[in-house]
Amino acid sequence: MVCALIAAVVGYISSRHDPDTAKVGDCMSISNPNSSTDPGLKVVDCTSSKAKYKVAEKKSDNSGCDRTKYAQYTETGKDDFTLCLSEYSAK
Repeated sequence: MVCALIAAVVGYISSRHDPDTAKVGDCMSISNPNSSTDPGLKVVDCTSSKAKYKVAEKKSDNSGCDRTKYAQYTETGKDDFTLCLSEYSAK
């Protein structure tokens, strides 16, 4: 019982930084840039040296972004969404 509770808390804490929690203006890190299926995007503080992208738009579907302006991350499944990401570097 205690192990299940600990696992639930750890899962909740780690999921707070998943791409589906991102909002416009949030910064994102990417840990696996060469993967088209799991780039390892996480919400990070914009002052972090890991911040590589900033969320410019969040769409509640998989309609896509203007690829001349933004990188794009789309997730499908239970709740489809698309993040339009502009390059970012912490100053």
